[in-house]
Amino acid sequence: MPKLMLVVSAELKNIVILQPEDGSDDEKINYYFKLECEHCGWVCENEAYVSINVKEKPTGNRRNDNLNLSRNMGNMICHGCESHGKISLILGHGAPLSQNHCTEVDLMLFNCDGLLHVEYSFNGGWLAITIHFYKHNFYHFYPHVTSGFSIFFFQTFGQVIHIDFVGREYRNVIDGEEVTITNLEAKFVPKG
Repeated sequence: MPKLMLVVSAELKNIVILQPEDGSDDEKINYYFKLECEHCGWVCENEAYVSINVKEKPTGNRRNDNLNLSRNMGNMICHGCESHGKISLILGHGAPLSQNHCTEVDLMLFNCDGLLHVEYSFNGGWLAITIHFYKHNFYHFYPHVTSGFSIFFFQTFGQVIHIDFVGREYRNVIDGEEVTITNLEAKFVPKG
C-alpha cells in the first residue's frame, strides 16, 4: 500500500503559526480531496474526505489502538472498475507551518489502498496565531544613555484566529498590522 504525505505551503505575513485547530493530528478536521483509482485510473468527480475521529475495531493493544485510526468515508468502490479501496491517516508525521518554515511542510501522512489522492481542498478548521509587535522607547529604560537607538521592538504572540480556507486565503488588519495568509498550495508526495 502506498503512503502519501500531504505537503503544504503558504505565504504568511505577521503569522507565527498556521495549523489545523488542534495541531497536525487534529481529530476534528476533515481532509477533502479528489481520488483516483490505482487500478483503472478513474477520477471521482466529487470530493471525498477522511478524518481521524472514527477508530477502527480495538485490537487490545493500546499503542496500536491509538494509532489505528480510520476514515469517515469508509470503503470506496471505483465507478470505473468496481474495485474496492480505502484511505486511512497515520498520526505523528505532521508539523505546523510557521513564519520561518512555511514552504513544503509535511501536514499528514495517508495510507492508500486502491485509491490515490489527486487534489487537496483547503477547508475550515484551521488556526493561526498572529505576531504582535510593540515598541518601547529605549530612553524610558536607560535614561542615562544619550546616543544610540531610541526605539526598539518586542515580538510576542498575538491573537488566535480560526480560519476557513474555502476562499484559499485570509486577509485582515489586526492591532493595526496587516495579517495575510496567501498562496496556499498542497501536493501529495510518496513516502517509503
